[in-house]
Amino acid sequence: MRIPRYFIDELMAKVDIVDLINSYVPLRKTGQNYTACCPFHTEKTPSFTVSHDKQFYYCFGCGASGSAISFMLNYARLEFVEAVQELASRAGMEVVYEQNDFPSVDSSIHDLYKIMEQVAKYYRDQLRKSQTAINYLKKRGLTGEIARDFGLGYAPAGWDNLLKTFGDNAETRNNLLKTGLTTQNESGKRYDRFRDRIMFPIQDRRGRIIAFGGRILDQSKPKYLNSPETSLFQKGSELYGWYLARKKGVLKTVIVVEGYMDVVALAQHGIYYAIATLGTATTVKHLTFLFRNVSEIIFCFDGDEAGQKAAWRALETALPLLQGGRQIRFIFLPQNNDPDDLIRSEGLQAFNEHITQATSLSEFLFNTLQQQVDMNSIDGRAKLVELAKPLLNQLPAGTYQELMSQELSRLTGINNLAVPKLPLKKYVKNSFRELSLVHQTIVYLLHQPELVKLIKYPEKLSFLEQQDIKLLLTLIEFIQIHPQLKLGVICEHWRGMEHESTINLLATQKVLITDQITDEFVATIDNLYKSYQEQRIKFLTQKVTQLTSEEKQELRTFYQLPPSR
Repeated sequence: MRIPRYFIDELMAKVDIVDLINSYVPLRKTGQNYTACCPFHTEKTPSFTVSHDKQFYYCFGCGASGSAISFMLNYARLEFVEAVQELASRAGMEVVYEQNDFPSVDSSIHDLYKIMEQVAKYYRDQLRKSQTAINYLKKRGLTGEIARDFGLGYAPAGWDNLLKTFGDNAETRNNLLKTGLTTQNESGKRYDRFRDRIMFPIQDRRGRIIAFGGRILDQSKPKYLNSPETSLFQKGSELYGWYLARKKGVLKTVIVVEGYMDVVALAQHGIYYAIATLGTATTVKHLTFLFRNVSEIIFCFDGDEAGQKAAWRALETALPLLQGGRQIRFIFLPQNNDPDDLIRSEGLQAFNEHITQATSLSEFLFNTLQQQVDMNSIDGRAKLVELAKPLLNQLPAGTYQELMSQELSRLTGINNLAVPKLPLKKYVKNSFRELSLVHQTIVYLLHQPELVKLIKYPEKLSFLEQQDIKLLLTLIEFIQIHPQLKLGVICEHWRGMEHESTINLLATQKVLITDQITDEFVATIDNLYKSYQEQRIKFLTQKVTQLTSEEKQELRTFYQLPPSR
C-alpha cells in the first residue's frame, strides 16, 4: 500500500510529537524543550530532547533523531504504513492511499480484516467438528492448548464452503476474492482456495490476520498452500509466528525454521522464539525487521544439499546487515529430519543441544569456501582469497569485517590481508561553521523555515556548481509552498527520497537561534550570490562564441560598467 506524500505532510502537521512521545516515555519540561533518558540507549543522565516548536527529537548521546513517524518506527517497532495508520487514528484522520493502489481509503481495508477474522473463526469451528483433522493434529503431538494459541482451524473438503457461508452479497464475495480466500478460473467461476487442509492463520505484527497457510492431511500435492499476495499480505515482509513470539516477552534470539508445523511444534515444547518465512527465502526486509528487535538469528535447515544452499542464500542476504554486535548462526539437522520430527523423536534436550552447537556465520562461510579449493596448494589458497574478498567486502566497515579479514589471512598464510572497501557516500558530521555555504543554508531553513522569505532570487542559485545545490533549491520551493511546516515534517517529507540521509544529518546540526540569525542567514545567502557571480563572470569571459546582447548587459552589471552607447 502506498500513501501519497501530501497526506503524510498533512498528518505530520496535525500530530504533536511531544504528546506522542510522552505517551510512551515520560517527558520533563526543560526550558523550551522536553527531556528524558533516551529510550534508544542506556543512560543515567537525560540527553534525549524533544522540541515542540520543531516537532523533532534528538539524543545527544546516541544520535537518534527524527519525526513522529521515525519514533513509531524505531520505538514502537511498527512498519511505515502501520505507523502512519496509528498516527492517523490518534489524529482522527482517515488514511488515504494512492488511487492506483488498493484500497483507496482506510475504511475498505477494515472490511478485509473483518472477513479474515470471520473466516478464521469459521475454520476453528470446522476443526472442532472434524475428528479426522483433530486426529491428525494429535498424531503430530499437538495439544488443544497449542492449537488454540495459534488459532489452528480446518478448511473442509468442498469447492464452495466459504461462498455458501459468507457470499450472501456481492461486496462480501468480492472481499473473499481480494483476500485470496477464493479464486476465480478463466471462465469467471469462483471457488474456495483452501479445501481439506489444516489452516494456519498468518498474523501481522499487530496481531491482525492477513493470510492463511493450509497443510494437506494426506500425501497430496502441494503439501503446503499459502494465500496469494494481496493488499494485506506481502510474503517477503511477513513472518509466521512473530506476533505470538513477541507476546511472550522481550526476545534476544529467534530461530528461523522452514514450516508452520515446525513453529507450532517447537512452541509445544516451550521454544516460543521460532518463526518461519512464508513460501520465500529470507529477504532483506525480514532481516532488517528482525535485527531491529533481536541481536541473534539462528537459521535451522536440513543438512542435505538443499539445506546448505538455502543457508548460503541466507548468509549472502545477511552480510551487509552484520554490524553492532548482530550475529547469525546455523543449525543443520540430520538428513530428512525437520525440527518437528527431531523434537518429537529425540526430545527437547536434543534440540537444545543443536541450538548450543549452532555453526557461526564465519565458520560456515570459510568452511564452505574451503571445500571449493585445494588448501594444500598456493593456487588453492589464492583462489580462497578471491572467493572470500567479494563476500567480506559486503560487510559493514568495522570490527567484524576486520576480524573476518584476519581469519582469511590466517587460513591463507597471507599477513595483513586488506579487504578493499566499497566506495560509500558518507556525510561527515562537522561543526556548523565547517559546513559548505549550501549546507549551512539548508540547516538554517530546516530549523527556521520562515527565513525562506529573505531569498529573493533563488533562480540565480541554480547556476551554482556546488554539492547539493539542487537539494537546496528543492527545499526552498517546498518551504515556499508549505511555510507553516516544521523541522520534523520537512524531514519526514524526504523519507525514501534521494537526499533523505543528507536532510536527516543536517537536521541534527546545531545552529543558534538568536536575534542575529536573520543577519547571519542574509550574509550566507549573499555569499552564495557572490559565488554565483564569480562563476557566471568566469563563464561569460571564457565563452568561445560571441556574447548575446543580454549576456553583455549581464556582464556590465557584474562589473558595474556604464552601458555602451
